[in-house]
Amino acid sequence: MPSTTSIKRQPYLQQVTTSSAIIGWVTTQPERSRVELTTATGTPIGSTAATEEKTITRGPSEHQMWTTLTGLEPDTTYCYAVYDAGGQVTARTGFRTAPTADSTKPIRFLAMGDSGGGGTDQWTLREQMDTVPFDLIVHMGDIAYDSGTLQQFEDNVFGVYAELFRNLPFFPVAGNHEYETKNAAPYRAVFNLPDYGGENYYSYDWGRVHFAAIDTEQDYATQIEWLDQDLAASKAPWKIVYLHKPPYSSGEHGSDTKLRDLLAPVAKRHGVQLVLAGHDHHYERMKTQDGIDYIVTGGGGRGTRPIKTSSFTAYADEVIHFIYGEILADKMILHAIDGTGREFDSLVVPMKR
Repeated sequence: MPSTTSIKRQPYLQQVTTSSAIIGWVTTQPERSRVELTTATGTPIGSTAATEEKTITRGPSEHQMWTTLTGLEPDTTYCYAVYDAGGQVTARTGFRTAPTADSTKPIRFLAMGDSGGGGTDQWTLREQMDTVPFDLIVHMGDIAYDSGTLQQFEDNVFGVYAELFRNLPFFPVAGNHEYETKNAAPYRAVFNLPDYGGENYYSYDWGRVHFAAIDTEQDYATQIEWLDQDLAASKAPWKIVYLHKPPYSSGEHGSDTKLRDLLAPVAKRHGVQLVLAGHDHHYERMKTQDGIDYIVTGGGGRGTRPIKTSSFTAYADEVIHFIYGEILADKMILHAIDGTGREFDSLVVPMKR
């Protein structure tokens, strides 16, 4: 068995594409840190050296390492292990690259928001995540309560989801709680995200789905202008936008109407089918607005808050939950699943209305 005494954060996947993947970890022994890659059957492929990120002060002798794997094949399973000067330090584990844009295979994702409190709700919901199959995880922000410190990321994010993160890519967006510490510097340090706007907002493709993440703690106008251009350039038949503060909500914080006024016309113009948000700690599915389905999924494990209904509400519930999405040839099926594993709401979204 490999020695893991030097590993202070287990390896985790970032920015998985059809041909590349980024793997991060934290170690006390950065010398000759690298990732050894093999096929699923164990045939060696190669070794890729790691580089250290030094944008944030860590604990004594702790080093944030990153390795970028390139030259991969689409929709293919690979296995990897982390090594340092002393040899292998993590067990070999696997991941699968993204499918191509013309792939007809189902695409499955898990979506949640407002999760990282470290309490019973978060752990209860985490257990249910093992009951559904998915290819990637998207997060609507407020990942590490209460204030997005480095230690809160270690305890309430990596300490909870390490087994998921080592095999499945995680694509988060920051919430207001991340910005309570050094303008979200720990968030940007622990994650390695596409750098469109300083890792604040970004987009990526997973097969025939185009995802766009917006940072609602940053300037709206700049990001919506970028989003307009980004969506116009995408030829993907499915488009999903996600962010923290909700354009529609009947919860404690309510609708961010300034955001809605800017976002809704752009989303409509470019055929966005789904907008996911968090911030309010409940589940709420809106009546379809101009061909777009809006959902608040802020019950990811930090607890819930009372929810009322509005004229735009189709269904609302005060419940811890995550959303499991399946994208098929001509429809997307969304399953809202609570901490007991019960599917308490669902929605079928057609590709085009």
